[in-house]
Amino acid sequence: MEIIHIKDQFPDHFYALAETIYKDLPYRPEEDRQHTDELLKFANKSSEILLVTDRKNVRLLAICPPGKTKAYFGFWETTDDFYSCQKAFEILFGELKNRGYSGIEGPVHFNTFHRYRLRLQTPSWKMFNREPVNPEYYPAFLERLGFKIHHTYESRLIKTEVVPEVYRSKKELVDSVRDLPFEFIPLNPQTWSEKEPEIFELINHIFGLNPGFQSIPIEEFRLLYNAEYAAQLCPHTSVLLADRSSGKLVAISLCHPNYTALNLSEKPVFEKHYPLLNHRTMLAKTQGVHPDFRQLGLMNYLGAYGMLSFRKYYDDIIFCLMRADNPSLRFTDAFDHEKVEYASYIREI
Repeated sequence: MEIIHIKDQFPDHFYALAETIYKDLPYRPEEDRQHTDELLKFANKSSEILLVTDRKNVRLLAICPPGKTKAYFGFWETTDDFYSCQKAFEILFGELKNRGYSGIEGPVHFNTFHRYRLRLQTPSWKMFNREPVNPEYYPAFLERLGFKIHHTYESRLIKTEVVPEVYRSKKELVDSVRDLPFEFIPLNPQTWSEKEPEIFELINHIFGLNPGFQSIPIEEFRLLYNAEYAAQLCPHTSVLLADRSSGKLVAISLCHPNYTALNLSEKPVFEKHYPLLNHRTMLAKTQGVHPDFRQLGLMNYLGAYGMLSFRKYYDDIIFCLMRADNPSLRFTDAFDHEKVEYASYIREI
């Protein structure tokens, strides 16, 4: 077991380990080497980055922000060998304690704009795009190591046979969408490029008080959220809401098909890849309302907007990665659904 200070890029064995762990599983994390190394450059500007690994059983990254009492772990992958995993964490705890940290939280890939959380069960859909996935023994390993669940999240699948019931229940809401004093701006690569700074500002306002949120520079945001990202969005259900009087963006909904069944070797593009899907699952990935415009029911109207065209383009829907205490869960509470849970973990050291 060794400790490596990571500066410019991750070593080859860092990526090779994941190949071993996921080769026989029906899902695997989306890990792009070039993208990950780009993120590392931003992380190194604000934190010390340590990798604990034996190169064959476990990799464990520590993100150590200076002047803080809490560090973070991420990019954690391990074979079903608890002894090796325990040894890596014990070495890391010692390193962090020597640096003055009293706690550790994770898993998080640098910050919550990127992959974080563990999945606690394996659902029927196996995996959707950018879903945090992991072998089923991971949560038990963390619990044995003294970690406790810090925050919980869930995804909900509304199956095809339930969709008509949703429409009956939400008919009045859907019928009133067009009468709102807000402008609905469909999201596509063009509108994303035109409004990128405003979108970035809106997302910071919406999610800035969420647990674990850390602000990032817009240059890091652009690495993942850009016109290429917008090309995968569903142009019929993804939308920005703008206040008609001021033009200010007040809400956002990001939706796209679940492309994972296509096993793409390229970035998904809605116009190109949506027609190739045999089963069309819509992913409701990110919805939020500016704090100044909450209590107006706009979260429900974001859902209703998606329903205007949903039945034409999709068979079922997954509401993705919602915080367990998020009021948006109420939109689906009354309907039969399949649920899978996720968690972030914390431990004193």
